[in-house]
Amino acid sequence: MDAFVTWLILAVTQFGALASNVFGNATDAAASATSAGTSLTNANLAKGAAETARDAAQTAKGLAEIAKGLAEQARDAAAGSAAMASGIVAFVDSNSIAKGSSDASKQVRFECDTLIPTGTVVPLTVPAAGGTIALLSDLQEFVRSMTFYDNGTSPAVNYNNGGTQRVAPPSGAKALTFTNWPASGKQASQFLELVNIGLGGTPTWPGGTRFIRYDGVLQTTAAAANIAWLSSGTDYVMVSTRDGGTTLIVSVQRG
Repeated sequence: MDAFVTWLILAVTQFGALASNVFGNATDAAASATSAGTSLTNANLAKGAAETARDAAQTAKGLAEIAKGLAEQARDAAAGSAAMASGIVAFVDSNSIAKGSSDASKQVRFECDTLIPTGTVVPLTVPAAGGTIALLSDLQEFVRSMTFYDNGTSPAVNYNNGGTQRVAPPSGAKALTFTNWPASGKQASQFLELVNIGLGGTPTWPGGTRFIRYDGVLQTTAAAANIAWLSSGTDYVMVSTRDGGTTLIVSVQRG
């Protein structure tokens, strides 16, 4: 009887262990099924993403083909413009032709309407050397120095009128005046032909005028510099300044 009970207890224990094992296997199977479901969901998501990427690639391909077509059109247009450049202006003068490599706000353009006559083509020959383009204002002094101007009877000398000016005032008192000297800091010279300047009276000069005496010493009056103005004849005089006309240095050229 005791042996049977012992066997029965052992059998029940083994049966419980078997049941526990079956339950564990069932739990694992359920977990596997859940994992499989998750994998299926992920697979479907991956499929959707792949299809989206495929569509995007197809769109990009289409855009690339459009860009290629536009580039070919631009190339053909540029070739056509180059072919016709000898007969047709390539751009209007309101457009800049170059800009700075580091500062695009610095630009250069040609202005054609201001000075070029209608129906005129002006060729510009590029020199075979680099340098800075000179402006007309840079050449003003050079051009002025080569210009002769006759003031007539007026003793008013305008620097801009010419590098050499003739002054022939009537007999009597006369006062020489000067205008439009360059700004202080620039050396400026004015050559004068003073005709009969001493006739009927000694000419007066602006304040600050200094006369060069024969020994090179500056004097405040022509008389102190031993200068006697001609009443019959022409005095050739060089007037110079470097302070905008505040101080005038006068040299009378005599043999």
